[in-house]
Amino acid sequence: MKTFLISLLFAAALRADPGRIYTAPDPASPGGIEGSSPLPLTHALAVERGRLKVYRANLDSGGKAFRFPNLPVGKYDLVLISSGGIVFEGLDLGAPAGGLDPISRENLEKRISAADSFFNRHAAHRIGTTGDQSLIFVERIRDRTILKQSGATLDANLRRFEIIELARAADDWQMTTTRHIYREEDPVRTSPAFMKHFFVSTIGNLRVVDTVKQLGALALPTP
Repeated sequence: MKTFLISLLFAAALRADPGRIYTAPDPASPGGIEGSSPLPLTHALAVERGRLKVYRANLDSGGKAFRFPNLPVGKYDLVLISSGGIVFEGLDLGAPAGGLDPISRENLEKRISAADSFFNRHAAHRIGTTGDQSLIFVERIRDRTILKQSGATLDANLRRFEIIELARAADDWQMTTTRHIYREEDPVRTSPAFMKHFFVSTIGNLRVVDTVKQLGALALPTP
């Protein structure tokens, strides 16, 4: 029964595979975003302000140059993931959650943890609040045995980034939506580290119209 359950959980995880996470560029849209990073990247992602669409950039120059072609008009926040295990993000999550009372904060953490039981570890990198809404940028890892539907063992860990939306209910919270923005296999390791996280306001709130926005060389924090 346990094996069957794990297989079902894995099948559910595959439904959020990277090919389904990302939105295809719109050939009719002439806008875009270009820039370069001081560190080589594995992923450069543009999250549109409503969090319904996530675009993945084309990388060049050994991962140090990125280009989002054919972006529709709108505002975008970038998430940049380096090959060295660092994530930089400019997501609009609202005000810092430091003003929450201890019980509300504890319940918020419980809801984040309980939101997905397939991934056995998580880190809430940043929590923001706006009124009775909370948005959280979460990294999840599964480093336990994963069985394919065939019964074979997947020789990998899984890592995912998502943006969770929770609504306040008195001093508790209820999850309303989640948007996966990254899901990749990692080499099998016991208790792998979460990525080092930096919030970078300059890569958020980027307005795209009918031209390609040139960001130039980004100044990113160094660990």
